[in-house]
Amino acid sequence: MVDPKPFQRPVDLGRDSLRTDEAERVIRQRAADTKNVEFRLHAFDRMEEREEQEALNTEDALDILRTGFVLAAPEKARNGWKCKVIKNILGNRDAGVVTIILTDSGALRVLTVEWEDW
Repeated sequence: MVDPKPFQRPVDLGRDSLRTDEAERVIRQRAADTKNVEFRLHAFDRMEEREEQEALNTEDALDILRTGFVLAAPEKARNGWKCKVIKNILGNRDAGVVTIILTDSGALRVLTVEWEDW
């Protein structure tokens, strides 16, 4: 027997606003395949700095994108939607991945990875 999958309305990335739950859904779908995730050089530099403080690497960044939460409303960017995905790492610290949901290529562009010190 086939497991019925609930219908999910497609997310229109071309409109004037985007809800956090819609951004999370698009990010999780795209991050499921690592071919859809582009890391900018700045993100690699920041991860290298963070690794010296505590473990934070590309696998962590991918995990954050796949299972984290968008807390603030995404901002319209020139080529998509910019938002930060946050997740608790190591049980005691939150880490954030600033990413752009690209509207033209179906990819995610990771701009930076950072510890969230509230």
